[in-house]
Amino acid sequence: MALLYVIMSMPIGGWAARVPDVRRQVGADDALWGLANTIPSAGNIIGLCAIVLLAGRVRSRLLAVAGAGLVLLTVPLTALSTSFPSVVLGLTTWALVAHIMDIPMGALALEVQRRYRRPLMGGFDACFGAGTLIGGVTGTFSAALDVRPWMQFAVTSGVLALCLAAVARWLPEDSSKGNGTLRMSLRRRFNRRMLPITAMAFLSGYVSESAILWNAIYVSDTMGAGSVAGGMSYTAAATAGTVALLAVDRATARLGIVRVVRMSTLFAAAGFGVCLVISSPVAAVTGFVLLAVGMSGVNPSVYTLAGSQEGLSSSEGVSMVEIGQMPGAAIAAPALIGALSGAIGLRLALASIVIAVLLLSVLAGRVRYANG
Repeated sequence: MALLYVIMSMPIGGWAARVPDVRRQVGADDALWGLANTIPSAGNIIGLCAIVLLAGRVRSRLLAVAGAGLVLLTVPLTALSTSFPSVVLGLTTWALVAHIMDIPMGALALEVQRRYRRPLMGGFDACFGAGTLIGGVTGTFSAALDVRPWMQFAVTSGVLALCLAAVARWLPEDSSKGNGTLRMSLRRRFNRRMLPITAMAFLSGYVSESAILWNAIYVSDTMGAGSVAGGMSYTAAATAGTVALLAVDRATARLGIVRVVRMSTLFAAAGFGVCLVISSPVAAVTGFVLLAVGMSGVNPSVYTLAGSQEGLSSSEGVSMVEIGQMPGAAIAAPALIGALSGAIGLRLALASIVIAVLLLSVLAGRVRYANG
């Protein structure tokens, strides 16, 4: 299971490190490159709709392995692009096939957790974070050695594909596979018990993506620390969040899932909120690190809550998390904070993150957890 999380995340980190090279390769200016990263939202929507229809009706293991294979094939081809239309097509396809993979992957992870009878989702999320960091380091070294992007991704995809082929038969199957018609499957998912979980997913997506999009900008521009400090701030927060994930499962086993969400969100809101008040680059970096550490307890918990709902298969529950997260991350995070920033300044706009985190704490108490 850990390998699937690495397959999903390692290309993301590698791509982030090679963006300047790919951008020069296709001859895109700032405006075109912004468009190249906006159009693929269509792939997110199409992929999400497709997997929502398939979840609970097609075996999760089949979908996860097929999606992983498509991701590993798509990324090198996208990096091989020499024109703007081809890179847009590649990024759109990547977004689509990633959704084909991620919901079944989450369902299988929940199945492993169910079999071991102890929290494991934090560890799987840590594998995702580690894969992103490894991909970034690989991309950085490849760029320093003047290795072409497509060659880097071809090698890493080939290695990961061989590993996947070796372990695919040992992947579990979602034992809670749903039955019935598509209409029944959709009706089971859209119910009052799932509403607070979906809302939590929306808020979690909003907070996480806002931190990714605005961390470096706030530190480098608003606090005047420069682009190097902005990059360091993002890296520090990502590393801290990944390390904190290693403690989430143990804390959940000891304290319970609802208490972990409440404690971690209150910690994140207090730490980030206080640091927003202090006008200094050090406080800004510290605030984003504390936010990442606090939010580390949320995503694994939301997935566990969604996968534990009576009458739903794990894949059906995870699909509702994805339905909630996508608008929060892809639409609200860039649009809302961008609009607020233009009206009242970025510092006050980032206060919306504190409000979202506090709402997460409130919603945690309204969720029914079938397993305790």
